[in-house]
Amino acid sequence: MLLAACTSGTGGSSTGKTSPVATSGHASVRPTGPARPLPGESALACGDYIDNNAQAAPLQVVLGVVALPVSPGYPALGTSLSGDGNGPLRLFAKTGLVIRPGTRFELIVPARFTSRLRIGWGKPGTPSQRVVVDDCANTGGPRWLAYAGGYWIDHPACVSIIVSAGGKQQQVHIGIGTACPGQRPPQEPTQS
Repeated sequence: MLLAACTSGTGGSSTGKTSPVATSGHASVRPTGPARPLPGESALACGDYIDNNAQAAPLQVVLGVVALPVSPGYPALGTSLSGDGNGPLRLFAKTGLVIRPGTRFELIVPARFTSRLRIGWGKPGTPSQRVVVDDCANTGGPRWLAYAGGYWIDHPACVSIIVSAGGKQQQVHIGIGTACPGQRPPQEPTQS
């Protein structure tokens, strides 16, 4: 299956430039234009948004490119049984992904969570260890784009996600089914 990098239908970058991509603690080089995802990676399909006039608030904006339900300011996410067995896809915490149009970034599951956690957004969101967002354009105006999806996990936990954009990385904490330190518990009933 070939997935193209995100574009708004106006054509993606085909400059052939490369950018470093960290995989399991090692840097590799991959094209910045349309490319097949690396193993464990998915590319967000830009046209699969559910809202092209979204607002980042009350989520926390990370590195200026993505708004996430980060602790302690946002309550932990409730989980439900996914029906996908007992592994890392056992529980699902539904939450949208809100992105700034025209940005490139990655959401990465850190090595210590790769056996337990997956992330994914779009129609349908593919459970992955890395989600690549590549220059999604917003033809609806200057607001943010929102995508359906969320987090899959084997058991409730406070997890880390790495946001990588513009040569910078920031690690954030998200409560999935249970609160991170200083965070409010899930607002809805949650499965464990």
